[in-house]
Amino acid sequence: MQRSLQHLAIAIATSAMLFIGCATPDGSGDSSGKENAGYVWGRAGVWNIGDNATAEVWQQWTSHFDAENLDGLLSLAHDSISIELSPTEQIEGIAAFEQRIGNWFKAADVSMNAIWCVPIQFHEEDGTPDNGNWLLAGYEFTSVQGDTTTFMDRHANVRIEDGKIRYAKIYTHEERSAVNRSVTLSVDMNGYEGEYSSVNVYGFFNSWCPSCTEMADEDGDGVYTATVQATEGEMEYKFTLDGGVDLQEMFEPGTACTKTTGEYTNRLTQVESDSALPTVCFNACGACE
Repeated sequence: MQRSLQHLAIAIATSAMLFIGCATPDGSGDSSGKENAGYVWGRAGVWNIGDNATAEVWQQWTSHFDAENLDGLLSLAHDSISIELSPTEQIEGIAAFEQRIGNWFKAADVSMNAIWCVPIQFHEEDGTPDNGNWLLAGYEFTSVQGDTTTFMDRHANVRIEDGKIRYAKIYTHEERSAVNRSVTLSVDMNGYEGEYSSVNVYGFFNSWCPSCTEMADEDGDGVYTATVQATEGEMEYKFTLDGGVDLQEMFEPGTACTKTTGEYTNRLTQVESDSALPTVCFNACGACE
């Protein structure tokens, strides 16, 4: 389904996001004075909602990851950056970070979809704020390598100092892999009476980017075609015009060729192998009459 960045202050903010005493962002409740990235856990104090600048740093960070912009990431990484990917896998220091992420970008096509984030800040008992900020952030990570796509549903506890990512602990809640298949899609625009300059298709295969996959009409017959790489299983998608969502297809819930999830009703097909789907009319399940 179509997605957009959501900065949550909802249920978490409703509970005022206050962590008292020994509560910690990693959920451990450890008050033993454990130290991470120069920060001592377990001090008595209060956690409050942080500022927008912290969320903006995270938004830039995720945008650079999604664009595979290593220089951009390095500009936001603290020299002493520390990332806990799992209990047994860590990245320590800017040099190790550059090598690890650079190699990853060379080996795979990576995308990062930020879903929500909540900035928080620690205050001492006397009200003195800590010299850094934290945020809790949820996101989806997709890595395409060879003929396999790996999807990860994650959240991170992130510490930011002086506008730089200093520390992050990553939690992976779901990870699944699927084989990629080539799927050719065709849409007949001859029955469309409005004006347009381009025809696009979007779906999970391009992170629901309406402008990223432009279709072609090489013989000028009004039928536009594009081939996408999709994983086996359900594939939701839509055709849209001029690389935006204002002129996208609009289906009523329950339409035969669609699936409705929440407020979105999208085209649906089942991907089992490399295939070419029948040509359909824009905003219809079948061919143009």
